[in-house]
Amino acid sequence: MFTIDGAALSFADARKMEKKCVDQTASEGDPDRYMIDVAGEVSAAVARLTSLPVGWNGQESASEADSDDRSEAEGTDWAPNRVIAFVGGGDNGGDALYASAILARAGIGATAFLLKKRCHRRALAAAREAGVTIVDLSDRSLRSIEGTPEWDTIWGAGIWIDGMVGIGAQGPLTGKLAEAVTLLNGIAAARPRHIVAIDVPSGLTDDDGAIRGPILRATCTMAVGAYKRAEILPPAVEYSGDLSIVAMPWSGSNPMEEEDEDMVPLSYGAGTMAAAMAVPAPGFAQDKYARGVVGLVAGSDTYPGAGLLATRGALAAGVGMVRLNSTRRVQDLVLADQPGVVTVGGRIQSALIGPGLDDERREDAFELAQFCGRSGMPLVIDAWALDLVPELLGSLRPDVTVLTPHYGEAARLLGLLGQATTKAQIGAHPLRFAHALHDATGCHVVLKGPVTIVCSGAVARARTQAGGRGGDGVEESPQTADTRRTSGCRASVSPAGTPWAGVAGSGDVLAGLIAGVLARPEPTAPSGEANALPVTMERLAAAVWLHGRAARLAADRHRGRAPIQAADIAAQIPRVLADPERRGAHTPRLTKRRAPGVRY
Repeated sequence: MFTIDGAALSFADARKMEKKCVDQTASEGDPDRYMIDVAGEVSAAVARLTSLPVGWNGQESASEADSDDRSEAEGTDWAPNRVIAFVGGGDNGGDALYASAILARAGIGATAFLLKKRCHRRALAAAREAGVTIVDLSDRSLRSIEGTPEWDTIWGAGIWIDGMVGIGAQGPLTGKLAEAVTLLNGIAAARPRHIVAIDVPSGLTDDDGAIRGPILRATCTMAVGAYKRAEILPPAVEYSGDLSIVAMPWSGSNPMEEEDEDMVPLSYGAGTMAAAMAVPAPGFAQDKYARGVVGLVAGSDTYPGAGLLATRGALAAGVGMVRLNSTRRVQDLVLADQPGVVTVGGRIQSALIGPGLDDERREDAFELAQFCGRSGMPLVIDAWALDLVPELLGSLRPDVTVLTPHYGEAARLLGLLGQATTKAQIGAHPLRFAHALHDATGCHVVLKGPVTIVCSGAVARARTQAGGRGGDGVEESPQTADTRRTSGCRASVSPAGTPWAGVAGSGDVLAGLIAGVLARPEPTAPSGEANALPVTMERLAAAVWLHGRAARLAADRHRGRAPIQAADIAAQIPRVLADPERRGAHTPRLTKRRAPGVRY
């Protein structure tokens, strides 16, 4: 039903798949075909960047670029269209050399700095023949050329290609390469530029995203064949920049022949198809009940805005109605903004408890959670209500229950469940702890952070009806089948929308949006017969993606540099749904079309 962009592989699995492909082309008498194909994609992306200013947001033309960027780039040594390739000794360096050759033949000035003694011989010959300027630093350090014209070339180039170290690296960078990466990061910080990493940023070597040494900070990373776990997981994801895929013959393959219990299967969920299918246009005959109704226990006199923002998030998913249980102050605030919200009980298809709550609504939240457990209705537990989980575990239906903590809330909940940990520990290994929380509760977990991780176990469940009235005014329907976990944990990582999204209330919007997505029925469901669809990792990832993309669009008012608030994110969700392919953020989407050039 839904599409995830693809599996994120370990370095070992990626090397395995890549070797098969390279061996195949070599057996056909074309040993560099794989490398040249990668180079073609990289050169196409770089060629596009040569016409774009640093900080381009994907929407303005170059002529409309911010004058501040233009003045920043002025100077005798600044050459925004000049390309520098930093070349290591492996195939990653060969990719960079072939890409430089293609660019040079297309008339784009390119210089290759050789940082290792053993470079790819055929790629180096092709670069020389194409007119690429070669600077051999194999026997000296990058720092040794400070004050020379070559050093000025590095400073002045508007585009760098990172071809130093790829997926074959073992352990952190050391020696001259470590020194070079540290120097280059300093130069890029002093004068921003486009930095294109081939496959992975150099220095990134740990599958869990840990930082063991210096890593060259990319503005965009072109993952070859598949995303790599290291480049999408915090804290290393900070070094990856904008991610794109270089499609190869093995893309989409699963190289894992045996399950590794320490390696949670991981996908990168950034596509638009899942989002479009999660929030479909309603059927012609669908009324408000058939479009899905969300029940909220949210907001308090202390945190009234949380109730409003959660409501806005749910409504943005296209539901027919929101029923809000809160204080009079919160109800008045919400009704002034959304007069269609209902403040009495009745039929619902999903529920959310927690945003902005306090002890005054504890009984109401507890009652709604227990009803969802009895009826099999999707339930989202957020914020304050997460502390209720240990007490509720015996009555919850894990297959339809979603926990949405941030790092601090996850640490607190794990502590309540007997697994003492800290916010800092979770920040260093978020996937590991999302898995731990899922394993401890059986529930779906949406761990919010610099990237959002959706952790879920595959379940077998029969569809149950979620209509009628129960203790809160909702009629219960009998459970039609038992639910049990049938396999291990899977996870999906959704890219960060924008750093500006880390504001009060952003999580409330996301929790409401998730509840709204889970309430949406099949678009063909007749009026009065709307049944909530199963809760799946893909549907949750779609909601997270919608939230992130909306945040990016909200920040685009000033080329991705404008502060935003949670209400701005909620307001942009319908815009994303209307045009899910719309580019957002301040970095360009890399094209997958090959630039004009030659094949060697």
